[in-house]
Amino acid sequence: MSYRSTNLVTGRQLRAARVLAGLTQKTLGAALGVDERAVRFWERKHDRRPTSAPNDARIEKALLDHGVILFAEPTPGARLAERPCR
Repeated sequence: MSYRSTNLVTGRQLRAARVLAGLTQKTLGAALGVDERAVRFWERKHDRRPTSAPNDARIEKALLDHGVILFAEPTPGARLAERPCR
């Protein structure tokens, strides 16, 4: 059974988390092994789920590795981890 993140819920949330992590679309894409155009496409889905299930966990882990935690409740958002999870 594959893991499906329930914390990544909007493209706007993805963009906010990426910026909070200090990453560009290019560097996040490189961390995920995708082109920066994929990251740009995901972020343009403002209020919709940005990616398919296989990418959700990879994105969440990449952001966590850069010290950012995603959450879906009470509203979709991102915050800095207490300390980087490297």
